[in-house]
Amino acid sequence: MLKKMSAIALSLVLLQGCQEPPANIEQAPLAVSTLTVSEPVESQFRIFNGQVEAAENTPLAFRVEGELKQVMVRMGDSVKQGQLLAVLDADKFEQQQRDAKVQFELATKQLQRGRELFSKKMISKAELDELTANQRLTKVAFDSATARLGYTRLVAPFDGVVSDVPKESFEAVTPGEAVLSLYQDDKVYINIPVSDNVIAMINPNQQPGGYQPKATFGSDIESYPVSYLKHTSELEPQTQTYHVWFEMAQQTPAILPGTSVALNVNMVEAGLSTLQGYQLPMIALEAGREAGQFHVWKSVQGDVQKVAVTVEQVNNHGAIVSSGVELGDVLVTSNLRKLRDGMTVSIIERKAENKDVAQ
Repeated sequence: MLKKMSAIALSLVLLQGCQEPPANIEQAPLAVSTLTVSEPVESQFRIFNGQVEAAENTPLAFRVEGELKQVMVRMGDSVKQGQLLAVLDADKFEQQQRDAKVQFELATKQLQRGRELFSKKMISKAELDELTANQRLTKVAFDSATARLGYTRLVAPFDGVVSDVPKESFEAVTPGEAVLSLYQDDKVYINIPVSDNVIAMINPNQQPGGYQPKATFGSDIESYPVSYLKHTSELEPQTQTYHVWFEMAQQTPAILPGTSVALNVNMVEAGLSTLQGYQLPMIALEAGREAGQFHVWKSVQGDVQKVAVTVEQVNNHGAIVSSGVELGDVLVTSNLRKLRDGMTVSIIERKAENKDVAQ
């Protein structure tokens, strides 16, 4: 029995020795998709949201205290320069003016009589000087009383629209307390909150000549060119933002304060960006081990190479890369983690479109 089993084993060994060794199966290259780097970024559009504000909104107040006799206008009324807007009860001020007038007229007559007496050497020069000084003092008092009487009338300092009327007739007011507010309706002011990154790039002395951002108001599809007006240099504590104002001429129908605004700005033409580079989709980038470290895989004659790149900005379309890639480079966009330097790949190529960038 043992001899029989040994013979079988020997036969199997002889059969295996007669068989040909298995052929090496060649592994197919890794299939990847690619893109070709096209033109560098030429414009970087960004949309800022803001609100229309009243142009030159000016609170108006009386310069004297008193009781409001009448407010002649309401919110939204259009007014002309010099138009009477509100009046105080002027009885007290009229009485003060009458008293001051009587004192002035009396002092004037006394001065005239004193001059006659002085010419006849009936009074001294000192007595004449006293009469002269008294007449001048009463003149000052009369002029002051007349001016205070005029302060009981509040008139429009310019053509505009009434934006607010916080006071009503028969209310008591103090000097400097706003009775109503008036704004210029021939202009539109746009208030845009921005971050510290944007405010740091604004230089009013180097505003690009001729460039005007485009503003769209509310649900209106038409856009209008606007001009830079001013900006704040202090951070607003509540919103942690700065503010930039733009202006434009009023339209028909009128664009009212409080209307929402979308401001479309080409950051390059506005001189608010120094970014130079190529727009790449995020699928072409591989993050490194350290923060801010990125790489791309370039395909060169069928083989791939790992190249470090500098990412300047991440936006809605991916990232702007300023170094590491050039026009015409073929970049791998799939299976990045399976790649190794020098690996041969099978490429499915497609060309990327470098459109204007919306940041």
